[in-house]
Formats: sequence, structure tokens, C-alpha cells
Amino acid sequence: MNKHFQTTGLIIRKFDINEADRIITVLTDDRGKIDCIAKGGRRLKSKFCGRLELFSHIRINCFQGRDLSILNEAQLLSGLTETKEIKKHRILFYIAELTNKLIQRDQQIEGAYPLLLETLRNLEIGIKMDALLYSYLIKLLTLTGFLPQWNKCSACGNPLDLEYPVMRSLAHSNPICHCCATTSDKKIDIGLIKWINYMQKNPLSGNVRIKADEAQYESVWQWLKNILTDIFQKPIKAQEFLELII
Repeated sequence: MNKHFQTTGLIIRKFDINEADRIITVLTDDRGKIDCIAKGGRRLKSKFCGRLELFSHIRINCFQGRDLSILNEAQLLSGLTETKEIKKHRILFYIAELTNKLIQRDQQIEGAYPLLLETLRNLEIGIKMDALLYSYLIKLLTLTGFLPQWNKCSACGNPLDLEYPVMRSLAHSNPICHCCATTSDKKIDIGLIKWINYMQKNPLSGNVRIKADEAQYESVWQWLKNILTDIFQKPIKAQEFLELII
């Protein structure tokens, strides 16, 4: 079996080891999430210099080791434009940490790579960053199986009838119909249901055109935090910094 491979991906995590090497986590287009070690990647005269930064879009040539892939070559396809915009930086760090946590090593999630690539390209433009962030989170949670379709009851699977109250399950924060609800479940605002259902079904480019006020954004953000706390049992590290600007 040939252990050499080539692939294209986005760097979603990096950390340095010893005095010279760097390990990167790459979300690839055909191999899922992989970890690679770049021998000498920290040195100023390294052949990888400037190519192993967060969210660099790279084409790589690797050798599959027992634990990590060994990076032989890296071609930079594109990188993030340097910016002093604090909000954009914090959103990027949040997306990086969340993506790395939701997708497991060697796990191939269909649609995750193009979703991240499209999100980064839209962030470069800098339009409606809040809507872009929420749309990315909702779509990634749906792709990874943590978020069911919000047009159905998460308990019985029947289509939601918005003529009746829709409740939020305290067990998993997802919608349940009035027939499956218990007295401890809380009512969900119909606007939130329609918002999330729309974001799940429509392309990212359409979602950033949604017109919403601050109260609607706050409702979606609070719900997203509940969902992510249910999954991880605690807030992720980048959330504290992100909330300074949300």
C-alpha cells in the first residue's frame, strides 16, 4: 500500500513542538481531518515558511506515518489577508476551535470542507459577519449530525405544525412538538424556528442576505451556546473572547 499521498485543505489548528517542528491540523477535501508534522517548520529558512499559518489554503504532499502524517511539501494556494479588524480575528479563532472539536481525526464529513472554504472567502469580504458565523455553525452542526432538521419534531420525527406551540427539549435543546413535550420543556419562538430551518436548507450566500435585528441575532446566539454546551459540557475556549464583540 502506497503511504504517500497528496491532498488539498485548510489549516484549522497549529502548534509548535520542540525547537524546530510544527504540527498542523488540516481539514482536507478528500481525507477528512488529518494531523501532519512539518519537520523544521519553525525555522526561518524552512521550506514551509509562511505556508503553515491558520486557515492557509494549501496543497500538500505527505507520507503517512504510524501516528502522524509527515509533511514533505506544501504549496500555498491562498492565505488570509492581514487585517487589524479585531472582530474578524475573534470569529476566525472561534471557527477554528469549533471546527476542530466537532470533526474527529480522520473523519470525513461530506460538505464540511467546501462550507469552511466558502465561509472564509465571505469573511474576507467582511459583510454581515454575525449572520455568516451563525449560518456556518448551524450548517456545520447539521453536517456533523449534532443538529437535526428543524422542520421536524426531534422526538417523534413528524413535521412541525407551527399552528401549535413548539417546545425546546431541556435534554438536547432541539424542537419537539406539543404532543411530545413535557411540562418542563420551554416554548420556542416561531421566528427562531423559521430562522434556523431557513439556514439549514439554503446556501451560505443566501443566508448572509437575511435581514435580522439585534434581538433575533441574540436569540440565535443564545440558542447556539445552549446547543454547544450540551455537546461539549462546557463553553469552548474561544467563546469568551468572541462574546466581547457579539
